[in-house]
Formats: sequence, C-alpha cells, structure tokens
Amino acid sequence: MRYVVGYVPNQHGVDAVTLAATLAAAGTATLDIVVVTPVETVTFDMYSPDHAYFSQVEKQGKEWLDAAMTHVPDGVTATARLVHGESVTEGLIHAATDPAAGDEAGLVVIGAAQRGLLGRFTVGSVAGALLHSSPVPVALAPAGYEGHPAITRITCATGTREGADALVTVAIDSAGRRGVPLRLMSLVALGDGPGEDGDARVAAARAHADRLAEKANAALQGRSEVTTVVGHGHSLEDCVQALDFSPGEIVLVGSSRLAGPRRLFIGASASKMLRALPVPMVVVPREYEPPAGSFAP
Repeated sequence: MRYVVGYVPNQHGVDAVTLAATLAAAGTATLDIVVVTPVETVTFDMYSPDHAYFSQVEKQGKEWLDAAMTHVPDGVTATARLVHGESVTEGLIHAATDPAAGDEAGLVVIGAAQRGLLGRFTVGSVAGALLHSSPVPVALAPAGYEGHPAITRITCATGTREGADALVTVAIDSAGRRGVPLRLMSLVALGDGPGEDGDARVAAARAHADRLAEKANAALQGRSEVTTVVGHGHSLEDCVQALDFSPGEIVLVGSSRLAGPRRLFIGASASKMLRALPVPMVVVPREYEPPAGSFAP
C-alpha cells in the first residue's frame, strides 16, 4: 500500500510528510512523495523562453523533492517524483489513481494551510478542491503537526444518515488491521440549551453509538478495544472541543450525501469539525471500499 504525499516547500509540506510517516509506521505503507509541476507546453525551440522556464521549474521541483526526503524518518520507505498537472489537485489525484504508478493509493496526505493556528486546520485551495473531488481518502495534517511512532487510536465520527454504516466499516477494518483502539464518536449540537428535546437527542446518540459498538466488537473479536463517546454543546465546534483527543490518534469522517459514489464532498458538519480538531482528520469518500489487503486509511 502506498500513500501519496503532496509536498510543497514550506511547513505545510513538512506537516504532510510527518503525518504520512506516522500513518505508514510499522511498515503498513510506503510514501509516494509528489511535487506537482505545470504541464509543459509543446515547443520545438530549445532556446525559447517557455523551454527555459519549464527546465527551471523541473530543476526546482527536484530540489524540493530532495528536501522532502530529509523529513522522512528512519524505518519508513519513501520515494519521490515529479508529477505534471493542470492543477495541484489534478496532479495529486492522477498520482493516486494512475495504474502506471501501481495499485491505487490508500490515501492522499496534505498539510493544513500555513495561516492556520498551531495545531488547528485552515483549509486552503488545494485541500478544498481535494475534499470535493478525490476518489480516495484524504488525510489532513493540522498546522505544526508533530510525528509519532505510530497511530495510537482511531476515532470515527458516526451519524444516522445514509452512508454512515459504510464509514464505520472502514473504521473497523482500519482499527483491526492496525491493532489500535477504536472510538465511536457522536456529536450533538444543542443550540441555545439542552431542554427535554436536547436530553432526548443526547440519549438517542448514546444508544446509536452503543449499537455501532456492538457491531464493531462482533467484527473485531477482541483484536481492538471499542469505546463510545458523545460530545454535546452549543455548536459542533463546542462538541469537539469538549472531548479529549490523544496526540497519536486520527479522526475519520464521511462524505456528504451530495457526493457521488467513490467521491469526496466534505459537508458542512465535517467542515465545522475540521476547524475545531487538534488531531489529523481523514475524510473518506462515499461508498469507499479499501483496496484488498490495505491498511487504509
């Protein structure tokens, strides 16, 4: 299994490499580090300004790849290459799905926008485009992400809408293969106050999470510990901030119902969660099935 890592020559790119290395620890995957450069226009004159420009872009891209490789820790296998694309998003999706590169990638990994607060997310143009088009899961590293020897827990954001069960199945598979605890998380935004209706919604969320936990325990058969948690507050951001997250965990969320099959389309709820999370988020396409034998995400 390989993870495509979108690298740029700043902290944004370092965060992506660091997260990908954490996800790939213990030999679960190799890193396919990619720098996307513009598609070269056809020219027959080797001395033309266009030819000189693209030659310089290629030279600079290779220097960036060399820099990216210095951030790969010992014990993690990585390769680095240039990919041409009309946009960075197109280049990363092509790198993840091109049969010439091997099997489909298990993840595309990118960093948060540079202007984000330390430990928080700000979605830039590349992340925004990927989160509305990628056919494979996208992992986002918070600003200033510090690496870990391995993932220590997977938290899955559960819901009652169509497609939620498919996401839980991916989370169960990932936790079981990695041998890490699985936490099923439900969030209930109560608005101005709980009241009787709010109390009933929280109770319903707990009951739903418990039912999913039964399913997870039956599937995992003791390979991973399964727990549940319900966060509630005035807003979804408050719900997230009321919960504890360990430094080595990741959070899985699903795509909006607006997404086509095997496509990402991040919804409003996931976008709000993203702004409040202090740990990496992995957004999984609708109806996604991990490649056979993979450790994705």
